[in-house]
Amino acid sequence: MVGKLIAVANMKGGVGKTTTVIMLAEALAAGGARVLVVDLDPQASVSVCLAGEALLGELIAKGRTLEAYLALKLILREKPQLQPRIRSGLSITTHRGAPLALSLLPAGPHLRLVEREILYTLSARELSMKEIDAKLRRLFATDFQPLARAYDYILFDCAPGLSPMTEVAIRGADLVLVTSIPDYLSTYGLDAFVQTLWAWDEEEALRSRRPPHILVTRFQRQIRQHKQILARLEAESEASDAGFRLLATRVPQAASLAEALVPHTVPPTFVGKYGPYIATVLSPLVDEVKGIFHAA
Repeated sequence: MVGKLIAVANMKGGVGKTTTVIMLAEALAAGGARVLVVDLDPQASVSVCLAGEALLGELIAKGRTLEAYLALKLILREKPQLQPRIRSGLSITTHRGAPLALSLLPAGPHLRLVEREILYTLSARELSMKEIDAKLRRLFATDFQPLARAYDYILFDCAPGLSPMTEVAIRGADLVLVTSIPDYLSTYGLDAFVQTLWAWDEEEALRSRRPPHILVTRFQRQIRQHKQILARLEAESEASDAGFRLLATRVPQAASLAEALVPHTVPPTFVGKYGPYIATVLSPLVDEVKGIFHAA
């Protein structure tokens, strides 16, 4: 069976995107799935959380990162291999006596510069923006999508906004999760985001396989604005012409969930790390994600 590609995205930063990627990746791995996390964010948050500063610095120095691969492939026109840049067996979180089966394709802080240089370089070779977009889509289809044969789930931690690799990952994913705090600023522009990325491309005849699914994060039930925005999202998602779906799971604002991003000196257990949130957040989220695929 071929694994599923899940892009976790939002136009805005600071909305629990990386927390969601780590939380969902570890929950899927705890259920026995083989999971690969691909870091598309130049902040490299998910890379440093999973690999740690020392190992990530070593991988960057050795060119074992996504941006090094892209620079060699698209700027220097070499033929690098993607697989050697995937680091397996790096999770220190254990479940039932064994480390979680998590792998990582890391990124470093120069990813944004490399993506920009790719655009400059390909433009200098007289490629139009449409041709550059098509080239990046082919790269994703030939180099990234085949990784799904080796993993049950591939999670892409997308950059805020629309970087070149983030856009092709969103368009090429089997499922797009849009994390959002239920407040005015976090949900502002959500319609434009959906219309931009799920618009019909007449020439390529491409449309996302399914509409994006909104995951409400950092939810605080006692805040009136959160309740009001959530009610609006629920009403909009139920409309016949809705451009998105709304997941039923709510990720609360909780210190223990935020600590999932903090490196641990002592290897934590999955149960010790998430405690009661396994039953109230992680398991329902995994069930919903799997249910979306099973319903297809």
